[in-house]
Amino acid sequence: MKYILLASASAFAFAGAAMADVSFGGDAELGYNDTVGVGDNDGFYWSANLEATLKVELNNGLTAGASVSIELSDDNLSEDMDTSDYVLWLESENAALYFGATDPAAIKHWAGVDGMAADRFTEDATDGEDDLAVLRGDLTWGGIGASVSVLAEAQYDDVDQLSVGASGSFGNFNFSLAYQDYSDWYWPNGDFYDDRVMAVSVGTTFGGADVTLAYAKVDSWVPGAYSFDSIGIQGSYPIGPVTVGAHYVAQDIVAGGVSDGNTWGINVDYASGPIGVSVYYEDYESATPADWGIDASYAVGNGLTVYAGVAGSGDAPYIGGEFDMGNGATLGLSYADDNATHDQGDEIGARDYQEGATAWVSFTF
Repeated sequence: MKYILLASASAFAFAGAAMADVSFGGDAELGYNDTVGVGDNDGFYWSANLEATLKVELNNGLTAGASVSIELSDDNLSEDMDTSDYVLWLESENAALYFGATDPAAIKHWAGVDGMAADRFTEDATDGEDDLAVLRGDLTWGGIGASVSVLAEAQYDDVDQLSVGASGSFGNFNFSLAYQDYSDWYWPNGDFYDDRVMAVSVGTTFGGADVTLAYAKVDSWVPGAYSFDSIGIQGSYPIGPVTVGAHYVAQDIVAGGVSDGNTWGINVDYASGPIGVSVYYEDYESATPADWGIDASYAVGNGLTVYAGVAGSGDAPYIGGEFDMGNGATLGLSYADDNATHDQGDEIGARDYQEGATAWVSFTF
């Protein structure tokens, strides 16, 4: 990330003008994948992105800022640049106001249990929707944070989907509360949910174990379509270099991929020296096949790390090597076989490898 200072007004015209902190960063990637017709990348692919952040100190302890991500190239060399992920904010010591591609209040604070289906909070309301933005206000006091947000749409003069969230800790206990109202608008977006949701969770640590209890209730925006709740418990416990975790959620089966019913899972993680191994298994009450996988890594040395494993209930084995060239540059080779199901897309295993053989070089600036 590179930083420069710019006067908010011409230094020649106004002595003592406020100085703005402007930082730039970005990334670029060039790669080749030999599997045609699967995933987003066929043959040669390339991309480049620019990120800019602007901040300036105002009076009364306020800070104003803005950030923007600009897609300079995505498998093209001459098309128009695409601007996305724009956020404008105003911050003080205990309060802040954000507008743009930022999290709704419920998502900012909610900390539930893996496998819950009733906590259908809208995650990224702006994903794929050029005219939609989040307006959120935050307040923090005494270790407790609270937020309220609405969605704003450029073509309308009203707002939609009130969202409220709070989280914090009391002694050895932590909690989160979240609420999302119905949406009056319909956005065909995988991260956008029109449903009304309320949820609460509480967690604590004792004897080295982390435990979380959570409850969520969802009511469909379509009258009578579905209404159910999820009650879950999740915990993890370290044993030397091994950490064991498990979760269980009681909930109804709802068709259409809304809920797979009662869900339980277990995961075991091992990390010692250059070796890391993760094993996970999750089972469902519905006819959905159990999901399991193994991810392993070995730091060979001199910047080289080797990754291998299986994903998608053993249907997608993969192996890869990544060489850290320093200063944000990485050279990688990988091979993954999705066994003709193609359901893993471009996200096979813990490293999100692409199906087939792939070679790439990436840079972070």
